[in-house]
Amino acid sequence: MLNKLAFLKQLVKIDDITWHSLVIVTIHALILILVFNSGIYGTEGNPDINRYFNYSVSIAHGQLPYRDFTVEYPPLALAFFTLPHLVAPTLQMYQYAFAAQILFFDLLGLFLISALSRRLGFHLASTLALYTLALLAIGPIIVNRYDLIPAVMVLLSLYAFSQNKHKLSWVFLALGMMTKIYPVIMAPIFLLYYFHHHQYRHIAIGMGTFIITTAIIIAPWLVISPDGFWYCFSYHAERGLQLESTYSSFLLLGHTLGITSVNVEEILKVQTVTSPLANTLATISPLIMTLSAGVIYWVFYNSQRAKANIESLSSSITRSDIANITSYSFLVILTFMLTNKVFSPQFIIWLYPLIPLIAGKWRYSSWIVFLLVSVLTYYVFPQHYGGLIQGNFKMVAILLSRNILLMALACLLLDWKRLIPTYRG
Repeated sequence: MLNKLAFLKQLVKIDDITWHSLVIVTIHALILILVFNSGIYGTEGNPDINRYFNYSVSIAHGQLPYRDFTVEYPPLALAFFTLPHLVAPTLQMYQYAFAAQILFFDLLGLFLISALSRRLGFHLASTLALYTLALLAIGPIIVNRYDLIPAVMVLLSLYAFSQNKHKLSWVFLALGMMTKIYPVIMAPIFLLYYFHHHQYRHIAIGMGTFIITTAIIIAPWLVISPDGFWYCFSYHAERGLQLESTYSSFLLLGHTLGITSVNVEEILKVQTVTSPLANTLATISPLIMTLSAGVIYWVFYNSQRAKANIESLSSSITRSDIANITSYSFLVILTFMLTNKVFSPQFIIWLYPLIPLIAGKWRYSSWIVFLLVSVLTYYVFPQHYGGLIQGNFKMVAILLSRNILLMALACLLLDWKRLIPTYRG
């Protein structure tokens, strides 16, 4: 308990709450609660918010998820769908309550970024300014989806790791995975760090903590309705090539140029590109995704080996360690997005809390690319999604440009010389 209190005291210090921090907090509150609900960004329609609300109503009426109604989300996500309903019985009230919940996590992300920014030696004002600009660039989709919650859990895990609170770090990582599956891809980053530093005890404790935390969350649902619970995973495995995915954007270009032919159909409530080639790509995409992630892990591990030539192995985490772990966490998440057969617009939110913490010579270029990508994403969905479905060349070109920019960002951040390390005797 004392360790947890110390962790919280380190996170929020009275000296850290300066006037400019309060200004940023106020600006974020105004953006999320007022600006994004003002209609300035146009109207999206909120099918996801409606779905969250319907889930919360069913739970409030005593129905059990997975058993009494199908759910495509992990168990902890349902808690965040239900909480706003406790104070908001109608859909309109629920939307504001849900936005307030997102605001809480956004501000938590702000304080975590502030703490990590100081640890990394970054200029705080510029870092928080980017966090605010990125919020505006992403647009209202951030308050109409719950993806910021697992994204901030990833940030909590990184912060705890940077403070040598390893058990807590793995708890947050497991909570993130049980909210939205993708945070699990960060686990090998932590494990490879431990392995390189010969911290084998941390490997055992970290994995044990992760497994126990996960088991506590899923055990009741496995007892209540194992088939219903596993559906939230099998549903995503059965999906085809989503319209906005990297693969689809190239196929759509080929279609508009007459090189190949594809159809766009709504399958499992998602706009899906279908054709023999599209179906093949959807089938092999998990292999591509696994191999791509493996490359990132390999380069990260080699970057750790290179550091050992100039830094002695230590049990404490250095500033360069934090920068390296954060950058490669960002990179493996980005790679997962680019190689996945599904690339929903809200996936951009996964990168939102991490982009201000990118280090290295490409830091500012990365910021510009991310802001542009966020604007293009919102321009495609929801503003002109109908045109994309119809195969409008302009919209296909914009989607393809968005995905190419993200691919370029991944290439900029990847340390290519570590792909094939040189060993010095």
